[in-house]
Amino acid sequence: MRIKLIALLILTILISFTLVGITARIDPPEAKTDIVQQEAQLSSIPQAQQAEVLTALVKHYRDNDPLKSLAYGEQALSLFSRWPDDSRQVIVLNNMAWIYVSLSQYEKAQQYTNQAKQLSTMIDDLRGQLTAHTMQGIIYWRKADYQTALKTFQQAQEIAKQEQDLRGIASTTNYIAIIYQTIGQPEKALNYFTQAFNIQKQLGDEKGIAVSLNNIANMYGTSGNYSLALDYQLQSRKIREELNDLPGLAQILGNIGLTYFYLKDSEQAISHLQRSLGYYESLKDKQGIAEIHGNLGMVHLHKHQLESALLQYQQALSLAQTIPDTALEARIHMDLANAYIELNNPEQAYEQITTGLSQANSLGIVSLNPYGLLTLAKVEKLRGNNEQALSLSATALNSAQQLQDKLMVRDAHEFRYLLYKNLGQSEAALESHEALKQVNDEMFNSESDQRLAFLLSHFEAEQQEQQIKLLQADQQLQKTQLAQHSLQRNVWIAGLSVLFIIILLLVNRRHQRKINVSLNQNIQSQRELIQAVAHEFRSPLARVQLAFDMIEEQFEPSKPTRLINTINNGLSELEKLIKEALDFIQLENQSHPLQLSQVNLNKLLSELIDANTVLYPDKTFKLEVNQSQTILIEADSNQIARACSNIIRNAARFARSQVLITLKQEKSTIKIIIEDDGPGIPDEQRERVFEPFIRLDQSRCRDSGGIGLGLALAKKICQAHSGSLTISSSDLGGAKLSLSCPLQKKFLKENNKV
Repeated sequence: MRIKLIALLILTILISFTLVGITARIDPPEAKTDIVQQEAQLSSIPQAQQAEVLTALVKHYRDNDPLKSLAYGEQALSLFSRWPDDSRQVIVLNNMAWIYVSLSQYEKAQQYTNQAKQLSTMIDDLRGQLTAHTMQGIIYWRKADYQTALKTFQQAQEIAKQEQDLRGIASTTNYIAIIYQTIGQPEKALNYFTQAFNIQKQLGDEKGIAVSLNNIANMYGTSGNYSLALDYQLQSRKIREELNDLPGLAQILGNIGLTYFYLKDSEQAISHLQRSLGYYESLKDKQGIAEIHGNLGMVHLHKHQLESALLQYQQALSLAQTIPDTALEARIHMDLANAYIELNNPEQAYEQITTGLSQANSLGIVSLNPYGLLTLAKVEKLRGNNEQALSLSATALNSAQQLQDKLMVRDAHEFRYLLYKNLGQSEAALESHEALKQVNDEMFNSESDQRLAFLLSHFEAEQQEQQIKLLQADQQLQKTQLAQHSLQRNVWIAGLSVLFIIILLLVNRRHQRKINVSLNQNIQSQRELIQAVAHEFRSPLARVQLAFDMIEEQFEPSKPTRLINTINNGLSELEKLIKEALDFIQLENQSHPLQLSQVNLNKLLSELIDANTVLYPDKTFKLEVNQSQTILIEADSNQIARACSNIIRNAARFARSQVLITLKQEKSTIKIIIEDDGPGIPDEQRERVFEPFIRLDQSRCRDSGGIGLGLALAKKICQAHSGSLTISSSDLGGAKLSLSCPLQKKFLKENNKV
């Protein structure tokens, strides 16, 4: 998707809603039970003494019931006018400003922070000054005045350093990092994010750590490493759930939904985005609601549900204009342009993208330039202005390279490759295609290297721990022996102990060296295999396919030749071989985690039978299942469908006339049994069919097609789901393949209810 960069950058901007660190500046909340008791007794307390309780109630309801918090704040301010309490008044003003920021009412928020800033300066309250400066920085930021926001955050940081307040330093450092990321300076942003995270770990600040985990996830997401991004986001969500941080939960659920979208799991994406929308609506955060509507529009656009996408985008735009939030408006205008491109409406798309680019440029949002320019290039291509499209895409590519955003670099190369191909400029198309492949390989190798580095580090740590345990055991043994024996025997024992330690260390070192050599060899073999397949097969194949496509265009479409069909079939088979080989390697190395979701096996098998009935009209397919029982499992829907499809097609290829599929549940296990009436497989050769690139022509002598990876992939998928795949003889006369998978407890209960 061409909108990945913008969505991820907006995720970073959403971090502002957590307002990390400001809680510490506004004093920690009192115990919940004490506050509830004081609230119940508020009317019985003399007015002159109510200020303390009202201040505590303002803080207590600030996140979970902001309107109630504002009502208590107004009561407190009324009391302060009669019985002054400057310190508590600063706290109330800053808390009320915080709430108005979350409600996107920036003018009121500015009014209260000005009062808090003035009062805290007058009474020399550094804590109040720090909070007021930080709040004003957030207001400028939300209003897209990034330079003023950066200056204000830097002033707040100086106050925190003057007070030697580590929490305040971490908070302001985090905000400075976000500003740098927003204006397109990723190196500075990463440096400040790292500083903030280290301080928060030192302090044990759970809320700050949760935000920093999300920041790190966004950095990984921008570079295309979605699996690591999701891992950090889930850690952040766990902390926020423990803290009952509703604004933080709203934001992190939205981020997780987008990460699932980039992992191509649209159902999980919509589920998390809708949960996030529910939290934002309960908090009455218009900006958050607008953001989620925009992200839902992106998911619907990807699913080609264009009317739904337009509706979501228009709702988001209306809210952004109501706030108003010009930066958000600019991004949504660009999203709308992409929707109109899909609808083949160049005029509407041109109007939207020019408006979005104008707004982004007026605000100085550098990070939006590559996305906007590439979208404008698509519009010009749709309007038939190919040269203008090439020029704009080149500018977008250069801007993305300066921002070090590989996703946008990849998208720009892909656009230029397709455009050059359509224009018949083969050399330029090949050059763009090679650049596209290089970026993809860099992103893949980067993720692989990170995982390998983690494994090596983990292995070395375990070895060091074992060495320490052995040394501690030996030291304890020496102490016991020294206490029991004479000096002479102690000397001998000490000497033997030293010799034993030396031998043990030498043996352990030699053993460790062997393990390290073996691990390094395995790692090297994996890299060489992946690179050999990716570079030696796919790149030449792409060049051959491109060249052949261009040659094929010279022939009349109505007169395809047998040679053309033969070449096309050969290229398709070669491409399928490479793809299945790569998939097998990824399953073998477990380089991609399973994306688990609820799978209805009754529905899945019915759909596969319908598909194969079309492919094999001369064969009869029959599904035997208890129609009153719906069998659900937790599995990777794409992978489990692939395994079943491979087995069914294998049976269909060798069956004489019929294929029988049986689905049943046995206690905590589900079984899918696929049988055919073909020639069968001899006992001594049954395990060989699960080996890659093996075809047993002697046992099944037909020219059945395939490349010998179908059953091998199916077995790897079963094993990845903690299941098994076995072969036996069928009563029909052919082969019988039995797929078994464990049933999760929650699905077991559901199935039993059915």
